Amino acid sequence: MFFSLPKILALMGVIGAVWYGFRLLEAHRKSRDDAAGDSAGKDAGNTQKKSGPLDLEECRVCHAWVAGEACTREACPYSS
Repeated sequence: MFFSLPKILALMGVIGAVWYGFRLLEAHRKSRDDAAGDSAGKDAGNTQKKSGPLDLEECRVCHAWVAGEACTREACPYSS
Protein backbone atom coordinates (compact mmCIF):
# COMPACT_ATOMS: atom_id res chain seq x y z
CA MET A 1 0.00 0.00 0.00
CA PHE A 2 2.22 2.75 -1.31
CA PHE A 3 1.21 6.25 -2.12
CA SER A 4 1.40 7.08 -5.77
CA LEU A 5 1.14 10.38 -7.57
CA PRO A 6 -2.35 9.73 -9.01
CA LYS A 7 -3.69 8.79 -5.57
CA ILE A 8 -2.21 11.89 -3.97
CA LEU A 9 -3.58 14.13 -6.74
CA ALA A 10 -7.03 12.52 -6.46
CA LEU A 11 -7.03 13.02 -2.68
CA MET A 12 -6.01 16.66 -3.10
CA GLY A 13 -8.80 17.10 -5.66
CA VAL A 14 -11.43 15.62 -3.35
CA ILE A 15 -10.26 17.75 -0.42
CA GLY A 16 -10.24 20.85 -2.63
CA ALA A 17 -13.75 20.13 -3.94
CA VAL A 18 -15.13 19.66 -0.42
CA TRP A 19 -13.41 22.84 0.79
CA TYR A 20 -14.73 24.83 -2.19
CA GLY A 21 -18.23 23.44 -1.60
CA PHE A 22 -18.19 24.56 2.03
CA ARG A 23 -17.03 28.02 0.95
CA LEU A 24 -19.95 28.26 -1.49
CA LEU A 25 -22.44 27.12 1.14
CA GLU A 26 -21.09 29.60 3.69
CA ALA A 27 -21.25 32.47 1.19
CA HIS A 28 -24.81 31.53 0.28
CA ARG A 29 -25.85 31.34 3.94
CA LYS A 30 -24.19 34.68 4.73
CA SER A 31 -25.86 36.45 1.80
CA ARG A 32 -29.24 34.99 2.81
CA ASP A 33 -28.73 36.12 6.43
CA ASP A 34 -27.65 39.60 5.31
CA ALA A 35 -30.71 39.94 3.09
CA ALA A 36 -33.02 38.78 5.91
CA GLY A 37 -31.25 41.04 8.42
CA ASP A 38 -31.62 44.13 6.23
CA SER A 39 -35.39 43.84 5.99
CA ALA A 40 -35.80 42.93 9.68
CA GLY A 41 -33.50 45.78 10.77
CA LYS A 42 -35.64 48.40 9.04
CA ASP A 43 -38.85 47.13 10.61
CA ALA A 44 -37.53 46.36 14.08
CA GLY A 45 -35.53 49.57 14.53
CA ASN A 46 -32.10 47.95 14.76
CA THR A 47 -32.79 45.87 17.87
CA GLN A 48 -30.28 43.23 16.80
CA LYS A 49 -26.74 43.41 18.14
CA LYS A 50 -23.92 43.64 15.67
CA SER A 51 -21.64 40.66 15.68
CA GLY A 52 -18.07 41.77 15.34
CA PRO A 53 -15.07 42.95 17.25
CA LEU A 54 -15.41 45.41 20.11
CA ASP A 55 -12.99 48.25 20.75
CA LEU A 56 -12.01 47.91 24.39
CA GLU A 57 -10.48 50.72 26.43
CA GLU A 58 -8.80 50.52 29.80
CA CYS A 59 -10.70 52.41 32.49
CA ARG A 60 -8.52 55.07 34.15
CA VAL A 61 -10.16 54.44 37.53
CA CYS A 62 -10.53 50.69 37.96
CA HIS A 63 -8.12 49.59 35.16
CA ALA A 64 -10.68 47.14 33.82
CA TRP A 65 -11.10 46.75 30.07
CA VAL A 66 -14.52 48.13 29.07
CA ALA A 67 -16.34 48.63 25.79
CA GLY A 68 -17.16 52.28 26.43
CA GLU A 69 -19.93 51.44 28.91
CA ALA A 70 -20.31 52.76 32.42
CA CYS A 71 -19.32 50.55 35.34
CA THR A 72 -20.65 50.62 38.93
CA ARG A 73 -17.86 52.76 40.39
CA GLU A 74 -18.61 56.37 41.40
CA ALA A 75 -15.72 57.97 39.54
CA CYS A 76 -16.25 56.03 36.32
CA PRO A 77 -15.34 58.23 33.35
CA TYR A 78 -17.97 56.41 31.23
CA SER A 79 -20.94 57.12 33.49
CA SER A 80 -23.47 59.58 32.15
